[in-house]
Amino acid sequence: MARIRTIKPDFFTSLTIADLTIEQRLTFIGLWTHCDDQGRAVDDARLIKAALWPLDDRTAGDVETDLAALSESSLIVRYTVERKRYLAVSGWAEHQRINRPSVSRLPAPNQGESAPEPPPTSSDEGSRQAHAHLSEDSRQERNREQGTGKGTGNGESSALAPRDPDPTPVREDVERLCEHLADRIVQHGSNRPNITKGWRDAARLMLDKDGRTEEQVHGAIDWCQDSDFWRSNVMSMPKLRDKYDTLRLQASRPAAGGNVVPIGSARPSTTDQRVAEGLDLAARLRAQEAAQ
Repeated sequence: MARIRTIKPDFFTSLTIADLTIEQRLTFIGLWTHCDDQGRAVDDARLIKAALWPLDDRTAGDVETDLAALSESSLIVRYTVERKRYLAVSGWAEHQRINRPSVSRLPAPNQGESAPEPPPTSSDEGSRQAHAHLSEDSRQERNREQGTGKGTGNGESSALAPRDPDPTPVREDVERLCEHLADRIVQHGSNRPNITKGWRDAARLMLDKDGRTEEQVHGAIDWCQDSDFWRSNVMSMPKLRDKYDTLRLQASRPAAGGNVVPIGSARPSTTDQRVAEGLDLAARLRAQEAAQ
């Protein structure tokens, strides 16, 4: 059953969303209307294709590719319970305010196991991708961002259950970023958070996929602590990545009576490029008029 959902303006300026194809973005939006009031749905590309793309020439294999990209970007979590596959939209409670939500009939992600092979699409579709592994870390991180985790303020309680081992090789640059943000959260007066797999994935994606330098991310963390942004947002590494473009624009504005630490961008936006091209054209025209 389709449901009425809301979409925030920040969706269209999110770097995470910008890295997706148009079809993947529409599938993500469509999942909001397809999922129940707790943001959960059966993870079967055939069912999702029938619900979201009934009149389009797209296959279940195409939709499975969309879901794999959404999982890789940490926009959804895929998990299994008793050999049945489910998915949940990450940060659901943060983005959807539902009046009198219904109780979900589907199990929660914290009941999930590591996902086996991807769900079936059709016998002749070979472009299948493995599901993301669901760890206890991802549940804790998601609960913290939705305001349901233990602890107070911007950090998570250190009394959470032991974390599952992270199979990803340790990277010093990623660890430095995570430790930097954790230290700033403590300095801000909150409990020290656990550095989860979700944190490391977000830091790695900022460096490898978003084109940020380590110095730029450190600058963003420092700027956040001294701004109103920190007081109005629950800080975590995934949140920092999601809001990086907003931070860059805010930090680039001159602050009255104070210094601003600019947050650089390794790749200019389309608007910046067009403005620069327009200014360059105007300069060339003025030069031609002066020479005549």
